[in-house]
Amino acid sequence: MRRYPKVSVVMTTFNPGLWLVEAIESILSQTWSNLELIIVDDGSTDASCDIIRTYQRKDIRVRPLFGAHRGHAAAANAGIALAEGEFIARIDHDDVALQHRIERQIAWIESTGVHGCGSWVKAFGDKDAVWWYPISHEGIARELLFRPSLMQPSILVETRILRDNPYQEGIFFDDYELWTRLVPRFVFGNIPEVLTHYRCHDRQTHILQSKKVIAEFQRYRFRYFYTMYPDASLGEYLALARVSDRVPMTSLTELVRAGEWLNELSRGQDLLLRQRMMERWDQTCEFSALLGSEVEGVRREYKERCNYEATGLTHEATAEN
Repeated sequence: MRRYPKVSVVMTTFNPGLWLVEAIESILSQTWSNLELIIVDDGSTDASCDIIRTYQRKDIRVRPLFGAHRGHAAAANAGIALAEGEFIARIDHDDVALQHRIERQIAWIESTGVHGCGSWVKAFGDKDAVWWYPISHEGIARELLFRPSLMQPSILVETRILRDNPYQEGIFFDDYELWTRLVPRFVFGNIPEVLTHYRCHDRQTHILQSKKVIAEFQRYRFRYFYTMYPDASLGEYLALARVSDRVPMTSLTELVRAGEWLNELSRGQDLLLRQRMMERWDQTCEFSALLGSEVEGVRREYKERCNYEATGLTHEATAEN
C-alpha cells in the first residue's frame, strides 16, 4: 500500500500584498491533501496578517506564526521548527504551486530514493520563460558552481535535513548558502517539468540587494568549490570563477584552464547540462577575444574534446541567469 506522508509547507511572508492570496490558494488546493501550511509572517505592515487569519479560520491546515521582522532565513527556520510533517515543501509568498506539485514530488522521491527534489519553474510577471534545472544529483552539484541549481520555491525535502541544517541568518543569499552545505552531503534531483510558477518583480531581494547577493554568491561558491575539489589550485578556481562571473580571462593559459573545467563538468548523461556548459564556453571565448587570434583555436579544441553536438539538444527551457 502506498505511503501517504504528511508534508509541511513553509511559507514566509513580508508585505506581499494580494500576491499572498494566490500563493495560499495554490497550496490549499493541492491534490496531496495530507499537508499543513505554516505561514510565518515576518513583521508585515500591510494586510497580510488579516489575510492569514482569515485562511486560518477557513482551513485547519493553516498554522500561522506572527513575529517581528528578523529576515527571511530566521522566519524560515522558525517555520521549519514547527513542522509536523515528514517532508517540508518551500514556497515564497509571491509564487504559485501547480495543483499536482506535491503529489508529483512525493512520487518522484519514492521512485528515485533522493532526499529531496525541486523542479523546473515558469517565470512570470516581469519575465516570461521556463527555467530548467539539472535532473541528476551530479548535474545539480556541477551547476551549483554557476547558480542555485535547486529553486527554493520548488523544493521538497526531508524535514530532518532542514531541521538539522538551518538557513544561515543575517545574509541575503541564504538559499544558495544552504545548498552549498547540503549538496555535498545529501542526494537531490529535479523533476524535468514545471511544477511552480515563479513571480519576477522589482521588489525581489536579488534586485534590491544585488551587490550584496553577488558578493555572497562569490564567497560561498569559493567555499563550495574547495569542498568538492580540495586538491584544485587557486589558478584553477580563478579560471572557473571568471566563467561563472562572465568576465574575460586574463591569459590564454587561464582560458585553457577554463576549457578543461567546462569539459570536465559537461561529462555525463544530462544533455541540457552539457549544452549549457558549452554555451558558457562560447561566451567565455567571446569575452576573451582580446587575448588574440589563438582564442578561436582554443575554442575549437575544447568543443571537439567535449564531442559537443548542437543538433538534438534544443529545448524550450532555458537556464536562469
